[in-house]
Amino acid sequence: MKTRAFTLIELLVVIAIIAILAAILFPVFAQAKSAAKKTSSLSGLKQVSLGLQIYSSDYDDKTVFEYGTDYLSEDTWVGDIFPYVKNKAIFFDKMKPEPKGTIDPTFGEVYSDPFYPADKYRWQWITNFSLNTDGYSRYWNGGTSCATAFSGATSEVRSLSSIDDVSSRLAVAPIRYANLDIGWMRFYGYDAAWPTMDRYATGWSWYQLIWDTRREYGNRFFGAFADGHAGKFGKEKFVAYYADNPSQNEANTTTEFCAAMEKNDRWKFWGKAWQGD
Repeated sequence: MKTRAFTLIELLVVIAIIAILAAILFPVFAQAKSAAKKTSSLSGLKQVSLGLQIYSSDYDDKTVFEYGTDYLSEDTWVGDIFPYVKNKAIFFDKMKPEPKGTIDPTFGEVYSDPFYPADKYRWQWITNFSLNTDGYSRYWNGGTSCATAFSGATSEVRSLSSIDDVSSRLAVAPIRYANLDIGWMRFYGYDAAWPTMDRYATGWSWYQLIWDTRREYGNRFFGAFADGHAGKFGKEKFVAYYADNPSQNEANTTTEFCAAMEKNDRWKFWGKAWQGD
């Protein structure tokens, strides 16, 4: 019996249907992949926060200090809690590809900063998950207010029990160093709370490190908190500043920034750099 072949019209119709289905499904697959990466990052933040908790229980309730010596050492906070988590990948945000370094005969794998090519780092310095230095890890013991936050001669690590509301205090969060794969292992909550909201950083900026994760995360940001849980937070935690739309600014000066932080109790989230709670 003679079999009937496809006509050219029928073949084109089938191809068109496949193309339409692909156009519909590919964005769905991309969204599902992004959601899976976000879930993985949130899980990683949770594990990091538990590592911080175990570290503090081993060191008389003290928070981990951010780092000690030079860029080729391993003694950042990441190195300090690594024995508790035993997984390098946990410290890198799954929304970004894990950076690749070059082999140094003395130090092993090291990483270069494209903006400062003379600097070389161990991986413990360039993680995408970053520590809230002056809000969780330490404080300046000579400051007396927002305006004099960093006037103290020395900094001291905090104790977890001294933090007023550990469930609200941000400890670790994903950061973006411009649009690079490498990150930086710490941020200043004092600066990160006041980003330029209508621009992305094109180089190093202490102000943009948290806010610029909106490249991947959108309107909700991820973080690990001082009590050991991981969760999301939103735009309300930041003081608004717009370079291109100044009429929307919430603060234009340090005095206005300090007032805005007090008004909405944002210090509970970021931590006051001049006091231990």
